[in-house]
Amino acid sequence: MKRTLTTILFCALAVPAFADDADTYPHCSYTPADAIGPMFETNTAADCEAACKENAGEGCTAWSYMTPSAMFPDKPGKCRMIISVFSEEESDRSRCGKI
Repeated sequence: MKRTLTTILFCALAVPAFADDADTYPHCSYTPADAIGPMFETNTAADCEAACKENAGEGCTAWSYMTPSAMFPDKPGKCRMIISVFSEEESDRSRCGKI
């Protein structure tokens, strides 16, 4: 019984933390015309946004974050720092933003 209550409590507390990315950032993906380096692993869209802000001096004006695949949800997502955006599209799996 104690194990069941602990599991329920963990899930109740963890779900809102995972949902924050989906509620905070738009469901979109940017295709870069020019980017800063290759995509790299990061855990959240907020981490990707912070990396772009830290690299604003190198020209980062936008970022695009792809959430982990459903097959490997424990893996980190992928972040791309973008200098100029070529196109934008809606995406259930990605989050994006401009700084």
